[in-house]
Parts: sequence; structure tokens; C-alpha cells
Amino acid sequence: MHCSLRVGTVVTLFAAMLSLCSLLSLSAGASEEFQKPPITLEASEVLPKNLLTGPNYRIKETVKNDGLVNTYELETSYGPLSVEGTVHLLVRLNELKALQRMEKLKETGVYKEALKKSAQGPLKGAQALVTDPAENVKGAETGIGRWFSDVGRSIVNTDPHQAHVPETAAGQSPTRRKFAYDFGINPYSGYQPLQKVLNDISWTAAAGGLTSKVALSAIPGAAGVMVSTAGTADAMKTLVRDKSLAQLEKINEKKLLAMGVPAGLAKKFLKNPHYNPQELTLLAGELYSMKNVKDRQKFIVSAVRATEESLALFMRAQAQMIAAYSAYMKAQATFVNISGTPFLKTKDGVLVGLFPLDHIAHTPTLVHREKALSEAISKLPGIKGKELWIGWKVDTAARKALETNGWRIQERVYDMLGLRALDWADDQSCCP
Repeated sequence: MHCSLRVGTVVTLFAAMLSLCSLLSLSAGASEEFQKPPITLEASEVLPKNLLTGPNYRIKETVKNDGLVNTYELETSYGPLSVEGTVHLLVRLNELKALQRMEKLKETGVYKEALKKSAQGPLKGAQALVTDPAENVKGAETGIGRWFSDVGRSIVNTDPHQAHVPETAAGQSPTRRKFAYDFGINPYSGYQPLQKVLNDISWTAAAGGLTSKVALSAIPGAAGVMVSTAGTADAMKTLVRDKSLAQLEKINEKKLLAMGVPAGLAKKFLKNPHYNPQELTLLAGELYSMKNVKDRQKFIVSAVRATEESLALFMRAQAQMIAAYSAYMKAQATFVNISGTPFLKTKDGVLVGLFPLDHIAHTPTLVHREKALSEAISKLPGIKGKELWIGWKVDTAARKALETNGWRIQERVYDMLGLRALDWADDQSCCP
């Protein structure tokens, strides 16, 4: 694996976390054979067949892997997409499916009727107000801008996820969150084609009196679209649906402080623009659920370093893996940081690293680092074993070399721990 970690990739996470490459490095002889990244994989071999194509997308057959993470290329109705990491891919695929359903909604009679009503209703002016918010907000400061804390905050806030004043006051923002929840998507997603259609629908629904229940029932073939996730994830998504941004931030901050996260670090994490509000809420909620894990603030020390959306998704997925492991093992554990990377140390002295990685390959630049990592681990008191739990696949050569150096390997952890790799999946398990 090439550890010069280019900006704009999921692998940047490992630079930010002082290189997870050191975690997976192998000690081997000069004559040993290695794979040289980029490694070429086939989408049809990596992904279930039902994910390869959809009404508005096609995943290209060639998948590039850097020794840890896959990069997928997609052709979509909205333009080409390059997506790093299977976690990120599954989020996008789910959004593409939701987009297709929302476009079907816009063709129905109930939507067209609501659109007619919305064109004549009082919210028409409110929608116009956000066309030029910088000019119009001046007059709002002494009026509706102070109705509620969320509205007041929206006047001066530059948060890209925060609704504008008229949206919040008119009720479009709650409608938008409700529709997003029922379509099984994140209302604060950074995928612009999704945001545009979701905004159109929520404005029409709020102004035209269209409920999400009626809307979903009118879409051909959309019966049972909304699929709840179990446990913490569903509870957190319900919070996102029901709470304003101001309320969410207070809830998340309270949880972080209760876990021992220093106030300054909690603020920095909550203001990291690469986490949208739902991802922040999911991550904080998963950590908060780990009642039998000590020093949870050490995970936030790593999570706050995310420098792009894919890294934020990676950290959230890692938090979900750790929470699921904690519940599965029902054992006391403590977070420890090794070179900036969060591990669990169990009560029995086993050091466990859980990572939502796609495909770990036996690559040459991993060789010299494992020895240094093992030496660092050997200096920690009470360590009696070391394990790697990987979201998906570890190739045969990598597994053999890791096991030779004392690591116990568990792959395909998403399935083992009962995690749905795609949070709002219809029925498939996934993936590499």
C-alpha cells in the first residue's frame, strides 16, 4: 500500500490518525511476494448483483483498491460519481434509489394537486425569500427570526445544514425532515441532486398540504419503502427527524460531555463541517450507548480529525462497529489510542481494532511498520493478545502474514455483528 496518502481519499483518514498503515503492516522476508496498489477488483465479484445497476445508475466493473479501501466509479442520470469506500457507496446507492422514488412521486396526481395549491398559498412568498436570503434576512431580524431558538440561530448562522429563517418559520424544514425519514435518507446529505428534489417536494408538501404517508402511498411500487433500523441507529434517526438543528446540537453536546469529552473538544467535533448533523448524531449516539466502555473521549480525539465527508462516514461506521462489538461481547473494555488510532482493550487484556475496511491486501509498504506497532503494543501494560475485526475482506496472503505476527483476524464483521452495511437497505446484506 502506498502510504503517501493523497488528499481527497478515504485513506487520508489514516494520515489524520497518524497512519492506520502502521496497524496493518507486516513483517516479512525480502523474497515474499506482495501486491502493488492500485489493485484491480471486479464490481460483480465485490458487490451483490442487485446493487450493480439501478434505474438511474450503473456501477462500472473496474474497482480500484489501495490495499485497504475500494474506489467505485458510477454512471448516473445526474452525472458521473467517484465514491471511495463501501460505506460511502452504500449511502449513495440508497440516495439514488430514493431519488428515483421521489421523481416518481412528482409524476403522481396527488403531488401535482399539491403543487397547484402551493403556487397560490402563503408559503410562495417564503420560498421566494430564500432565493436571495442575504438581502431579505435583514428585515427578518426583528420579526419571525426570534420566534424560536432555531429560527433566531438561522439568521446569523453560516452552517450549510441550517435551514433559512423562512423555511424554519413556515414549517418546510420539519416537513423536509419527515419526508427524508420516510424515504429512508439523510435530510442533510451532501449529495446535491438529492437535496434539490427533496427541497422541491418538501416545499410543495408544506404549502400544498401533502403528507408523506399520502405521498408514499401514491408512488407505484413504493409500498413498504421506509425500513427502520434497529436499536441506536433508528433512535438517532428519529431524533434527526423530530428535532431542529439547535436542539440536536444541545442533545449531542450533552451526551459528549456526559462521556467525559472536554468541552472544547466537544465543540470542535460538533462544528466539524465534514460531519452533517445526522452523522454527528449517529456517532455521538453510538458512543453514548457503549455503557461498558471507558475513556470514550479518546474516540472523539480521532473522529474530530476527519477532513472530508468520506472520512466522517468512516468514523461513524467505525463507531457503529465498536458499539455492536461491545453489545455482542458483553464485556468491559477501555479505549486506548495507538498512534492516534482508537482500539479497545478488553478486561481480559486483548487489544481489539475494529475498522470498516473493504479489502486488505498484502502490500509491500506494510512490511516495516508492523514491527514498530507491535513494539509499541508490547510496552502497554496487561496486553495478552491483539485482534483485528474488519468490515469486509482480508485476502489470504495478508491474513497469513498478520496471523504469523500474532494477530487474530475476524473478517466480514458487518454480517457477524448483525449490522446492516446499508442503514436503510431494502433486504440485502453487503458486501466485499
